[in-house]
Amino acid sequence: MQQYLLFAIVGLGFGCIYAAISMGVVITYRGTGIINFATGAMAMWGAYVFDELNRTGDLVFPVAIIPHKVSLGDGVGSVPFALALVLAVLSCSLIGLLVHFLVFRPLRRAPILARVVASVGVLLAIQALIVMQFTSTPRAVAPILPNEPVDFAGISFSRDRLWLTGVVIVIAVAMWAWFRFTRLGLATRASAENERAIGLARFSPQVLAGSTWVLSSTVVGFIVILTSPTVILNPLTYVLAIVPALAAALIGRLSSIAVTVTAALALGMVQSIVVFQTTKAWWPEWAKAGLSDALPFVVIVIALFVVGDSLPSRGAVESDPLPEVYRPKMRTAVIAPVVIGAGVVATLTSGSYRFGIITSMIVTIIMLSLVVLTGLVGQISLAQAGIAGTAGFALSKLGDAAGIPFPISPLLAALVATVFGVLIGIPALRIRGAQLAVVTLAGAVALEKFIFRNTQLAEAAGNPIADPTLFGLDMGIREGRTIARVEFAILVLLVVTVCSILVGNLARSATGRRFLAVRSNERAGASVGISIANTKLLAFGIASFLAGVGGAFLGYSRGQLSADSFTVMVGLSFLAFAYLGGITTVSGAIIAGTFAPLGIGFVILDRALDIGTAYQILAGIGLVLTAIFNPEGIAGANRKNFDKMRAGLAARAAAKAAPVDGDDAAGAGTVGPEAVPTAAAPAPRATQRPSFDDAPVVLAINELTVRYGGLKAVDDASLRVREGEIVGLIGPNGAGKTTMIDALTGFIPSEGRIEFCGAELTTEQPYQRARLGLSRTWQSLELFGDLSVRENVQVADERATVGSVLADFVKPARPVDLTRVDSALDLVGLAGDADVRPGDLPLGRQKLVGVARALASSPRVMLADEPAAGLDTAESRALGREIIDIAEGGVSILLVDHDMGLVLEVCDYIYVLDFGQIIAEGTAADIRANEAVIDAYLGSEVHT
Repeated sequence: MQQYLLFAIVGLGFGCIYAAISMGVVITYRGTGIINFATGAMAMWGAYVFDELNRTGDLVFPVAIIPHKVSLGDGVGSVPFALALVLAVLSCSLIGLLVHFLVFRPLRRAPILARVVASVGVLLAIQALIVMQFTSTPRAVAPILPNEPVDFAGISFSRDRLWLTGVVIVIAVAMWAWFRFTRLGLATRASAENERAIGLARFSPQVLAGSTWVLSSTVVGFIVILTSPTVILNPLTYVLAIVPALAAALIGRLSSIAVTVTAALALGMVQSIVVFQTTKAWWPEWAKAGLSDALPFVVIVIALFVVGDSLPSRGAVESDPLPEVYRPKMRTAVIAPVVIGAGVVATLTSGSYRFGIITSMIVTIIMLSLVVLTGLVGQISLAQAGIAGTAGFALSKLGDAAGIPFPISPLLAALVATVFGVLIGIPALRIRGAQLAVVTLAGAVALEKFIFRNTQLAEAAGNPIADPTLFGLDMGIREGRTIARVEFAILVLLVVTVCSILVGNLARSATGRRFLAVRSNERAGASVGISIANTKLLAFGIASFLAGVGGAFLGYSRGQLSADSFTVMVGLSFLAFAYLGGITTVSGAIIAGTFAPLGIGFVILDRALDIGTAYQILAGIGLVLTAIFNPEGIAGANRKNFDKMRAGLAARAAAKAAPVDGDDAAGAGTVGPEAVPTAAAPAPRATQRPSFDDAPVVLAINELTVRYGGLKAVDDASLRVREGEIVGLIGPNGAGKTTMIDALTGFIPSEGRIEFCGAELTTEQPYQRARLGLSRTWQSLELFGDLSVRENVQVADERATVGSVLADFVKPARPVDLTRVDSALDLVGLAGDADVRPGDLPLGRQKLVGVARALASSPRVMLADEPAAGLDTAESRALGREIIDIAEGGVSILLVDHDMGLVLEVCDYIYVLDFGQIIAEGTAADIRANEAVIDAYLGSEVHT
């Protein structure tokens, strides 16, 4: 027991580091809503500044190239301790202020992806700047706090651990009190949730955000400086500490400083105890290295699964626009010249230039994995380098050593990477956005520490990989003094061409449409029958396979692999260059591969400018600037400029071709009063309602109850919908109408009995209920903005199978039956708008897109949630005619709407909901005459 206590106390050193960084993460998040992945790197700068002042008396500023240091002394100890500490902490404060004003202030309304990549850019830039200014040589920092030994319970340990823990606890209490009791702290918390409201309270949101960044940087910098003597200081010490710190922050739900700090200290102690356990004779050899580093990954996954939801809840922020996706047509006339040109260049070059071309092509394959995962599906991954590494290390075991020939061995290695990628992607079933980035970053650290650096699984001196041979031909990269053979270059060119074509085909296929639907709106995707879980795991599997192919060929290009080939920093740089190039396009992946480290762009710049270590700094700065000014990357900017130029040329050509005499065209396209369509009332259904007494019941709700804590949003509600019937559900705002639709379609849990077509719905997920024939529209549109109107409707008509997914890679434009799609578009009058984006239509027609999409899946019952909201009288009456047409086609409808004229005219039967309870039901005439309904909702005007 004494040994366990000793290791637990020793672990407080790292626990204090985790507590400091996690506290900074929580402070920043509570004040700005941003998860700052660079928290540790920003604080690490202060530790280096402090140590440099003590060593040389030089004060180093966070800049490069220009004069960046001032001498304040003449050697060791010449700068007083207090002055060195204050200057180092102030340098952290300055970095926090600069990061706010130069990076995140311009990104305050940017999508989550832009904020994540900007944070990664800051991390990369600061880490590279530290290497440039202080070198990468590890440093031992002189003791700061008293470190005399303490004897307690039969063990002896350094007392600085207790001092550090005390400092952390005191600062944590101070930060808790700041946010809870001070006016500025309360305003900062409020500002992160609603900038406009806090502005009305005479606070500047940007001043509050800036003060939060300064406060966070100051607190973390101060504690990290104090903890620096307890560890060996190197450029990765505090960068990688962000992972366990994020684990602690997530346990505290990014809000509770007390829980976060407690979890961080406990995690440091548990890691230390795990390290002690690995020294036991009974501990398996394969689990000795890196297990403590993998522990935060497990903690993060568990924490996020506990707090996560399989689908975003109603009211959650759903509008997070990502860079626009360009789906190439993959024309042979375009592909062939590019491939031939690349082959010619690879043939004519030699040495490091050809090696740079080969590296660019291999990295392009890995970048394509990010195009699939992040660009098409919106899942942020920081683990692609680690996933690629699993394939590389697997190849070293599956090649000649196992007797598996090329090309089977790299394919098997890629499948191994696919397994690991899917495992890392499982948390994406319940989390998304920045939290998913946290999980994948933790997964990357776990892979590197537990697998790549585990001598029981990988050779410390390198893992040799035999050259590939094909039909007896040597396709290896090296031969004698030739470091890059043309045969290998051509082989890689063929592989990257195939991968690019497959990804391009995927983007414009039915699978690609489902990917983009999930990227645009997960809730709406589930409502049209898309399995969100299967779609995400499929995306992780495809992306991981591509990354695995790239990792295998990186192995071939190096001849042997080590953990340094696939570090966490390499993974972060992959995301950086993918975003710079254009993370949503195949051409963006090619550009990213061109400028990636050791790629041909890097080789050319290094030869011309001797750019060396400054390349990562430039990449980090470029990533931040791209996130701010050009989120679509280089490829997106080039495409926009090309489209603008082409549009200008077309306009000039049209102007030249226009008739000189304006009289010939006079009146063309003018519309007189007689051409304006009039909105006829849906009188037939309203005046002569068919009887549904003998029609079978298709949807029966019995004593449905929905609870939010102690509140009953729906309270023992029962209703019936018969075949072909239009049933209205009305009531005041907050009555529970949309909540009832959410419960019927499986988006929220409920009590009671729901019978659909004679079968009870219990555990069916939303996508399963949609496939059974229970479709819905949305009050807030919830359309797929990345798809055209036709594709919005088409995605509801398509069902995925293993065969269809495989076929999409090869023949994405194969003939399909669009009868239901065209019929749905014709029925709501959208056939003429089929090829435009929904966002380009007026609100009324956007509402009709939702109706058409709900109809395309051939539903038995359609739940229409306020389809007339925002429509004028004419549009509402036109919608009424279309609703009647839909019902006469055999589709039952449950209509929720506040347009009483529409409801009373088209509905065959009406239920009235108030405070979650059905207070009346009957025909339109019955409802008009019901005094309780008049008092609760309709009012005297409708009654009279």
